[in-house]
Amino acid sequence: MGSLSSSMYTAVSALRSQSSAVSTISNNLANSETVGFKTTDANFKTLVTGTSSQLNFTGAGVIANPSQNISQQGVLVGTENETDLAIDGSGFFIVARDSGSSDFAYTRVGNFSTDANGFLVNDNGFYLQGYPTNRDGKVTIPKTKYNLEAVNINSSNLAPVPTSKVTVEANLPSDAIDGASVQSNVEIFDSQGNAHTMLFTYTKSTSADNTWNVVATLADEGNPAAQPGTITDATWQVTFDGDGYLTSVTKNGTTIDSTSPTGTSTNSLDPIGITWNNGTTASSITYVTGEIGSANILSQYASTDGSADISIDKITQDGVKPGAFYSASVSETGLVYVNYDNGVSKPIYQIMLATFTNPDGLEAASGNVYTPTTLSGAETLNTPGSAATGSLSSGALESSNTDTATEFSKLITSQQAYSAATQILEAAQDMFQDLIQAKK
Repeated sequence: MGSLSSSMYTAVSALRSQSSAVSTISNNLANSETVGFKTTDANFKTLVTGTSSQLNFTGAGVIANPSQNISQQGVLVGTENETDLAIDGSGFFIVARDSGSSDFAYTRVGNFSTDANGFLVNDNGFYLQGYPTNRDGKVTIPKTKYNLEAVNINSSNLAPVPTSKVTVEANLPSDAIDGASVQSNVEIFDSQGNAHTMLFTYTKSTSADNTWNVVATLADEGNPAAQPGTITDATWQVTFDGDGYLTSVTKNGTTIDSTSPTGTSTNSLDPIGITWNNGTTASSITYVTGEIGSANILSQYASTDGSADISIDKITQDGVKPGAFYSASVSETGLVYVNYDNGVSKPIYQIMLATFTNPDGLEAASGNVYTPTTLSGAETLNTPGSAATGSLSSGALESSNTDTATEFSKLITSQQAYSAATQILEAAQDMFQDLIQAKK
């Protein structure tokens, strides 16, 4: 009768285990459209009583053990939101329930958007964490998890930056006659972001071969009524060799040439000074002429079209006019940029990804987040795309890794096993009834 009783307990364990399996299947199917969801499988383990499974086998049934598929990649789906993020490869976003909390969790849910205070928060209410960066996108603090902070996209306007350097990459025509002049215009900005035009005039020397006199003026300087300011230290003399390479630059009696000490730059010459009439801070601007012995900025060759005019390749300056916040974006390596309507993009945060030795050993929590366990190991923080860590895709989300066809197949199998267990219970009950009737 002990064996008959054990068969009933075994059948009950089968019902219990298959119920657990159906529960995991149900949860997987319920989350088939949940962003970043990872499925769980029910694996079964046999139970045996007795000292010998060969001589005295008594089955004790089965138990269902959950097995998480956290490391299984979901399909990346494009969206129209630039702050939607998906991880292509291994790793987890580091998040916290509150903006000032250091109680971190880990997730693959990347549907981030800004809240009323500018923080990036996903739809489950978790705040994305990162390191603040300098203007060059570099993290200057130790990269420990306790230095992480909630990523905040500052939507305030961008302050203007006055011009401090001007570069005119151009060819001066060697076929120009002595005394001929050519010009180039550069837009520059004062300390309040007001735009002005600086005019560079290059006049071919009448007294020295391969030599040009350069004068910088403000465009309205010839009209005193409209003159925006007073310019000083704005004359140079540049000389080229017979092959068109820059050989010397002279300004205010100082000459930089091949005899100058090693490492001496033409940028060390006195900068242009401008005192503005609009009350803004005076400007000091370096005019970049290039390296001695090269033609990387200024050169002297014959004009290609015979016009004997200047040929400008590129004009650059480092000033910036005021800008209004336009959008935010994230690079593949996790740099968060704030973009302004003046074309300027400024890095403000570095997003880090956490990796684990055994990600399938993480503990699941509500909100589609995970916490470390002894099975998963401690987190390691990496820059996206480095050290076998996945890269980030901006404007994309990772879909659930639920395969509905697979789940329905498992559901059919579990249903059949459950039904078979109920048949065992019915058979055992009938056998008990037979035993009772025989006693009577």
